[in-house]
Amino acid sequence: MGAQITIPKTNRIVQTLSNLRLELRKEQSKIVDNAQTQPTANLRVITNHNQPQYYIVDTKEVPNGTYLPRKEIKKAAAIAQRDYNKATSAILKKQIKAIDTFLADYTPNDIDDVYTKLHPGRRILVTPVREPDEEFIAAWQHHPYTGKPFEINAPEYYTSTGVRVRSKSEVIIADALSRANIPYRYEYPTSIKGWGTLYPDFTCLDVQTRKEIIWEHFGLMDDPDYTSNAIQKITHFIANGYIMGKNFIATFESKSAQFSVRQVQSYIKAFFK
Repeated sequence: MGAQITIPKTNRIVQTLSNLRLELRKEQSKIVDNAQTQPTANLRVITNHNQPQYYIVDTKEVPNGTYLPRKEIKKAAAIAQRDYNKATSAILKKQIKAIDTFLADYTPNDIDDVYTKLHPGRRILVTPVREPDEEFIAAWQHHPYTGKPFEINAPEYYTSTGVRVRSKSEVIIADALSRANIPYRYEYPTSIKGWGTLYPDFTCLDVQTRKEIIWEHFGLMDDPDYTSNAIQKITHFIANGYIMGKNFIATFESKSAQFSVRQVQSYIKAFFK
């Protein structure tokens, strides 16, 4: 069997193009709305002594147009803007049509279907170029590991799926991830150069890209020692290739700045949708 190639699922491409199409249509709509107040004459521009001169062409009797003095430059600007908008509108229509054609023909699940629709006996003989989501997620979630042990007298907090965590805020994060169908590992051991083994609160799987995103919650920012340790930890994560806003999420909490479900949802929307 051949080697498996990692091909991320591309539903995100569909979403990105759909959003782009919406923005293009908004721009086109603005141009169409402005067209109702645009002038009907044409503009002729020549250069005289390295300076532009403008002529309004609105009758066949004067084909070269009527000279426009500087004080009436707004008339020229209105016609020039109209012509620019017309050209831009044509390009926008072309781009929107190209996106529509692509989205109509593009079916990202076809690659998965070729594999999943095989006879089971044939499927075991084949290495798919892309492992179907269900199989990939199941293998990722059931990867065996030993997390960080809990202290004997530590408070017990459990998520809606029965995972034990260390705080109410971590329950909020875990349950929000579960509701959004985002796979995660709690306190999965991660080797960090310069620090050793760390146990990030959540190692999340972006199913679309099949890449991992670490989510650390720092909940005692009122404590100077805790804050100092948190800064060092973040610094070591960054030194090991974890970039805030890309593959690393850091959330914070203090007595004066409480953590909320809304905050978690905004992060999930920004990173995983």
